[in-house]
Amino acid sequence: MTRTCYLPLVLTALIATLTGCGDKEAGKTTSASGAARGLEKSMTVDVSGALNLHYEAKGDQVGVGFLPGKLPGSNWLTLSADQEAEGDRNEVSIGPILGFSFDNPDQEKQAIMFQGGRVEVAHDENSASYDTGSYYQYFDTDKSGANSNVRLDFSKIEKLESSNTLLERYRLVGTFQFNAALSPEQPNDECTRESAAYAAEHGERHPGFDAKLCNAKSVVAKGSFDITQDFPVTAKAG
Repeated sequence: MTRTCYLPLVLTALIATLTGCGDKEAGKTTSASGAARGLEKSMTVDVSGALNLHYEAKGDQVGVGFLPGKLPGSNWLTLSADQEAEGDRNEVSIGPILGFSFDNPDQEKQAIMFQGGRVEVAHDENSASYDTGSYYQYFDTDKSGANSNVRLDFSKIEKLESSNTLLERYRLVGTFQFNAALSPEQPNDECTRESAAYAAEHGERHPGFDAKLCNAKSVVAKGSFDITQDFPVTAKAG
């Protein structure tokens, strides 16, 4: 499985308005030394539905991807949490999210639907991948994909002191939630025939495929994060 440390430049975007919760502390510089805190990173993960997982990722198990944008508020962000033990590996990833802002975490963001949220599991040679794009195809009744959006809420974005003039250190605290689905690699004939027949007789519908006929499965992934990370200095941090 591919880690999400690098941001894929995917052009097709789904616009989602994400509402933050709690007290915002964006841009606030703490008096505590950033170096003393260290780059502490943790994410808790709960997945339920066709697949059930619960774990906490810490340190190097937490991945943060960031690409600064040229305009204020046009940064790209990804987060991921890994778990690996005795040949089994689980990963929950979020993003890329376009529109992440240090100064205004509640601003409108664009979550790329087919890369917006993903749950990947592997055991020996067997693997499965649940994603928000498949959820849209098989389960989402909303044409705009409202139920396939990643919800990423920040309760705190805290600027810390940095000893490196080329880097800015921030602490990001918040929660996430998304729906994802596992779709068959090759839909069976009954699945494709039913979808085509419905479209021919009634026109467009949402979702386009019957999940039961197509043997698609869904999950809900949610959790929280508390991440301290160094980011490149930009002309405008937001």
